[in-house]
Amino acid sequence: MSALLPRLFSAHPKLQRAAFAVLVGVAIVMPIWALYLAQILPPKEVAENWDLVWVGLDLGMAVLAALVLIALRRHSAWTPVLAGALAAALTCDAWFDVMTSRGGDRLFAIGLALFVELPIAAIAATIGVRAGRLAGPAG
Repeated sequence: MSALLPRLFSAHPKLQRAAFAVLVGVAIVMPIWALYLAQILPPKEVAENWDLVWVGLDLGMAVLAALVLIALRRHSAWTPVLAGALAAALTCDAWFDVMTSRGGDRLFAIGLALFVELPIAAIAATIGVRAGRLAGPAG
């Protein structure tokens, strides 16, 4: 079992075992689920609220970036979490931009991913890791 889990749940061994079991389950089930979805989902789909989905994601990333800045300024223990969330959101945004675009838009999306979204995600991830190291060990 991970060396970090005992520190996270030191007062709750049952919770520690449950958390470990859930993560193992997700690691095993998600690839199976993805293979199933690959077989049943149509290659094209019309989605409701498409504009709101993208606007909401972009605004959410703006809020996350602002929260990372505030957390950095305050030397907050939340900095690694917020920076990690921003990195993950930017990576997902890049993936969906590329995978849902077509034609000339695909080249633009690839360029945006390679030269804007993914580099900023790497910066955010680096901030999160370094802030976590500066915070020291948990417990």
